[in-house]
Amino acid sequence: MTQPILSIVVPVYNVAAYLEKCVHSCFDQNVNKKLYEIILVNDGSTDNSLELCKKLKLQYPDISIVSQENKGLSGARNTGLKHSKGDYIWFVDSDDWISSNCLINIFKKLNSKLDIIWLGHDVWYLGKSTKNYIPQQISHAITGEDFFINHLENQFYIWKFIYNRNFLLANNLTFFEGILYEDLEFTPRALVHAKKCITISEICYHYLVREGSIANNIKEKNIEHRFIILNKLTNLIDDKNISKPYKNAISKVILHTLSGTVNMAARASIKIPESGFKIINRIKEDNIFNSNLSLTTKLIKRIPKIYYNAFRGIYKIYKILPLKK
Repeated sequence: MTQPILSIVVPVYNVAAYLEKCVHSCFDQNVNKKLYEIILVNDGSTDNSLELCKKLKLQYPDISIVSQENKGLSGARNTGLKHSKGDYIWFVDSDDWISSNCLINIFKKLNSKLDIIWLGHDVWYLGKSTKNYIPQQISHAITGEDFFINHLENQFYIWKFIYNRNFLLANNLTFFEGILYEDLEFTPRALVHAKKCITISEICYHYLVREGSIANNIKEKNIEHRFIILNKLTNLIDDKNISKPYKNAISKVILHTLSGTVNMAARASIKIPESGFKIINRIKEDNIFNSNLSLTTKLIKRIPKIYYNAFRGIYKIYKILPLKK
């Protein structure tokens, strides 16, 4: 069997309504099918997703199916990485899909011994493409630090990247299991090791916003996990081997995400957990944050409970105001 150039890993958990479209898109490519592999990781689905995986394998015999007890999205990605054989790996979420014939241009880039490739994507909602995010073309490979500071624009999504598999393995880059918003934790940690990154300035990935997604279903766990990740990101600020510009960029991400998370908690009437006050206290102590403080983060830093209650009250008033016609 020909060694695949690319492994496409698709975590599968209770996505029977979406899986076929995702898998069909992965095979709707005008390249030799032996050049890439599809790995479906059934993460303990309780609907008929596993049966659908088996049905798809009858149609596409080259599909590999791996089943495990439920470990969450990060655990499924780690399992896919473990079973992958390609030189590069692309993690595609099972309720999304990739563009027809996008692999031909992607494969043209995979011969350059790159660490990371960053792709364009669009957002689908209620059957329509509502937004698109197409990266600026980079004329030559740049470091992950340069990319993070000057190009990322807070788009941490794992599915937006194609990774060199050996790059991930050599740097022990696996996904933090048992937590939501794992992309926010993983991407800064991965990019700091990358030496050669490029972009592909076209829409290769289609992201579906659906009912029941994490973004539309905020609970205490969502808030707690976001604060846990912010505290973990401070490990990069403490790392003596990481440059000051990168640390400064990380501090901006932490502050931006902090204000968004406090506002999210207030809107959902969820109290700030201990992990939230831990990162707030860290911001008070570390000078690297001072130059990047916005008015919102200054208020959160100084009077977090008062800010939270004020934002919560304003949001309640906003919700009951009549909509303008």
